[in-house]
Amino acid sequence: MTGRSGAREGRQLLPLLCFAGCFALLHAALRAMPGLTSWIIEHATVRPAAAVLGWIDPALQARAEGARLVARQGSLHVLPGCEGTDLALLSVSAMLAAPLRWRWRLAGVGVALLAVFALNQARLLVLLQVHHNWPSAFGTLHGLWLPLVLVLLLLALVLAWTAHFQRR
Repeated sequence: MTGRSGAREGRQLLPLLCFAGCFALLHAALRAMPGLTSWIIEHATVRPAAAVLGWIDPALQARAEGARLVARQGSLHVLPGCEGTDLALLSVSAMLAAPLRWRWRLAGVGVALLAVFALNQARLLVLLQVHHNWPSAFGTLHGLWLPLVLVLLLLALVLAWTAHFQRR
């Protein structure tokens, strides 16, 4: 290995190290504020989901009760880890580590946060329907398929954003 190829390898590792560092710092900051997770669950996850359900189908009589999304056909209790913060931290860290100009990184952070919010809201609505109509599928959908789909969609967003704005 020559000095030049070693420097190139170091530059290639820099985004990965930046991603890991950003994720660790953001995760530590979130854990340092224990009340924030409860606020995110109740006010930024469950309330909007109840409002969306009420808008889509008022007959469902959807409402937020703390961390529970309650509708005519049943309810979901949103626990820490199900509110989308891990996906948000991963997406924000990836955007901050992307080899882009800062304006595109920061715009990407905003787009990623909006995408996480929208995807997680959709996930909750799907889970509520599955819980009511196909309860035997709930565990696998909740624990495997929906998280996998969300991660892949957000990865595609980060990669597409980076590819598009890297040239600008």
